[in-house]
Amino acid sequence: MSSKVIVSNIQRFSLTDGDGIRTTVFLKGCSLKCPWCANPENINHSIEKYHDADNNKDGVFGREMTIDEIYNEVVKDKVYYDNGGVTFSGGEPLLWINEYEELLKRLKDENINICFETSLFVKKEYMELALKYADSMIVDLKILDFDLTKNVLMNNLNLYLDNIETLFNIFDSSKIVIRIPVSNEYVISNSDKYVDFIKKYTPKRVELFKLHNLGEKKYLLLGLKMNKYEEVSDSDLDDFKNKLESVCETAVLKF
Repeated sequence: MSSKVIVSNIQRFSLTDGDGIRTTVFLKGCSLKCPWCANPENINHSIEKYHDADNNKDGVFGREMTIDEIYNEVVKDKVYYDNGGVTFSGGEPLLWINEYEELLKRLKDENINICFETSLFVKKEYMELALKYADSMIVDLKILDFDLTKNVLMNNLNLYLDNIETLFNIFDSSKIVIRIPVSNEYVISNSDKYVDFIKKYTPKRVELFKLHNLGEKKYLLLGLKMNKYEEVSDSDLDDFKNKLESVCETAVLKF
């Protein structure tokens, strides 16, 4: 019997989740509670029902899909994967990697490029399993403070630091992208920590994005309150970008 995982969305023709044209599989369930999360429907692992009062309709976030169903969906666009492929995102896609490893094997048999977008707040064995199949990794860099990681993200920074050290020791750094959600509170005010981090690990590139409110409708549907943050100024963002470019090959404003 084919394994099942809970998928919130399969996004075709994505240009923001790795190199080239990609199909992104968003898995429900996360190991963090980022208060700025743009995909709140992926925090909870379970399928969630909602009522959209504006359009007077009911819906659900998430559905169980078999490995066969996901495979059949993502190979539809194989012809477009010349420089692209399939990206697994979330939520935290590595939490469920044992359940969909068979899918990864089938994609490798088809010579389809595989990327994982991960926070790395997972058991080390989950990351090591992913690296058996990964052609590239997009790794979030969120908060570099132990107390804030515990109280804001609801996790342990040591877990991330141990995993990132292992990742750069056993995986080609030219295939690793670091993605930073830039806020005044957590990043700009501690920018030197981030510059030192990037200087130490020298990833392929660093992608920056400002916190935004694009997920607000989904928060309303889930009955959740969305945290709003003061927007980072263009000058502060440019200064941060220039500092990063002094220690790595490329830093880009992604979104």
